[in-house]
Amino acid sequence: MTGQTAAPMRRGFFRRNLSALVTAAVLTAVATVAGATWSSQHAALAGQEAQINDVEEHLAGVRKKNAEQVNADVMAALGVSQKRLGIDGERIESLLSTAFTWDSGKSYEAARESLKSRFGLTESETFLTSFMPPSRFNEDAQGRRYYYIDTVGLNSALGADLDVEVVDAKVGVYTYAVLAGVEVTSDAVSQNKASKASVTAHRRTLLFVTVDAQGKISNLSGVPASGETRHSG
Repeated sequence: MTGQTAAPMRRGFFRRNLSALVTAAVLTAVATVAGATWSSQHAALAGQEAQINDVEEHLAGVRKKNAEQVNADVMAALGVSQKRLGIDGERIESLLSTAFTWDSGKSYEAARESLKSRFGLTESETFLTSFMPPSRFNEDAQGRRYYYIDTVGLNSALGADLDVEVVDAKVGVYTYAVLAGVEVTSDAVSQNKASKASVTAHRRTLLFVTVDAQGKISNLSGVPASGETRHSG
């Protein structure tokens, strides 16, 4: 194939796949903006919810294109491995299940420790300082701890509607946008025989995470739909 014939073919490919490429570029831009505005989450709660809605719409578009051959061509052109997507998706789901599934102050702290030991997160990272900070507690003279989480009876569980989509891929390093549903319930279900629906808050959380070719997770950041639900107090 000569250079003269190859150039029109490349132009034709990008014209056919322009929509999918633009979607990937938009999602990458959104990821950058989300990370830069993390520190203003409380003041910009309404904006965060709108941001989550926007990303959710883009991800819906990406999912639709995944069923089309044109999207497979784009993935191949960007160097994205479908096998790798499946492996990373399982790892991300395991991480989020660990982070968002707890029912006491002790299990919350155990989840934080597991994120460090199993997934390599450090105590100084934004996710563990701002998004999932240490739980407050009071300690008596005997060293017994009384956690805030236990005082208010909070429980959390990762929902079934997890949505993981790749938004960037460079030299084996993939960046993902993740929409996770989290159910926060109260011990009032058992203590007062209240209906589960009356004491359950359904929260959507937008996260961004990078995974390298060896499966190491980094740059984990998030935008909670509610500034209070994800904080332990």
